[in-house]
Parts: sequence; structure tokens; C-alpha cells
Amino acid sequence: MARRTYHHGDLPAALIDETLSIVKQDGMGAVSIREVARRAQVSHAAPAHHFGSKSGLLTACAIVGFQKLAEAVEAAADSAASHRDALQATGVAYVQFAIDNPELFTIMFSGQLQTDDPAYGEAVTRSFRRLQTLLGEAEAAQELSADPRLVSVAAWSLVHGLAALWLSGRFRGKGDGRGDRRALIDAVTALFADGVFRSGARS
Repeated sequence: MARRTYHHGDLPAALIDETLSIVKQDGMGAVSIREVARRAQVSHAAPAHHFGSKSGLLTACAIVGFQKLAEAVEAAADSAASHRDALQATGVAYVQFAIDNPELFTIMFSGQLQTDDPAYGEAVTRSFRRLQTLLGEAEAAQELSADPRLVSVAAWSLVHGLAALWLSGRFRGKGDGRGDRRALIDAVTALFADGVFRSGARS
């Protein structure tokens, strides 16, 4: 089989794409440096050179995932008209990201990552910064009915659990089209947002 050629800088991205393909087709257990190299049609030394190990490769994938999640959350919050709406919008964006990127989402919370990697820490921090900022602003405006730290943990628990349940197939079946999916996500996140904002601060 002929080896593929890559422009400088393209190979790491290609290896990440191959990793996601493996996770989609065969699950996390099938990922290995050799298998990723085989699918990318490069020497098995190539992934090791760029990422060091399987955990390094998975961490690189997770960094991409948290960066994409941060972008989705930031865009959702920035388009909202109020803190309450921003909280709901970030929750919707989180669940939608997971549904649209199941392989990335699986890797991001796989427990097989190099969590001491500075780039990983920066990406994770950024993905949650917008939520913390909007809750801090809402608290300063006396709009919240609970401690913003508790609201943050509860919000994350809610949307992460909803995403995980959806990806597990719990909500699939009759009437699970995209419109129905969005309606469910909207209803659940709205229920939560209404519960933690004082009535005068709700949209």
C-alpha cells in the first residue's frame, strides 16, 4: 500500500481524524498508535513522534474537543439577550455539541488523558469560563436564587447527564427527529434556568 504524503502540519490533524474514525467504528479500546498509523498509511513512529503515546494522542483529540466546545458555548452565550437566556443557551450548546461530536465527547471524558498537559488545562478552562463569567455577572446583578458555584456544578451535571443519556440511546425511538431532539433539550434547559433565576430576571 502506498504511503500517503502530507504537507507540513497536516499529519497531526490527519492522525486525530483517524483516531476519531476508529472510536466511531470500533470504540475506544481499538485505538492504538500502530492502528492509527496503519489507517493513516504512515510509519508507526509518526504518531509517536507527534504525540508520544496513546494517551498523548487521545489528549490531543480532547484538546480539539474542548476548544470546539468552548467556541460553541461562547457563541451561544454571546447571542443571548439576558443572563438567564445565556445560561439556557450554553446548556443547549453543550448537549448539541455532544450529539454532533460523539467521538470527541467520548474521548474528552474517557479518563485516559494526560490531564497535566498545559494545553489540555487551558482548553478545559476556556470551555467553562463563559459559564462562570455569566453566572458571576448574574450574581452581581442579584438575579440568581442560589450560589453561583452550585448553579455551575448543577448546570454542568444536568447537561452532561442529558448528553450522555442521549448518546446511550435512552431517548431514541419513535419521534426522535432533529426537531423533537431540540424541543427536549430546550425544555430541560429552560426548566433549569427558570429554577435558578429570580422571577424578575427571567426572559
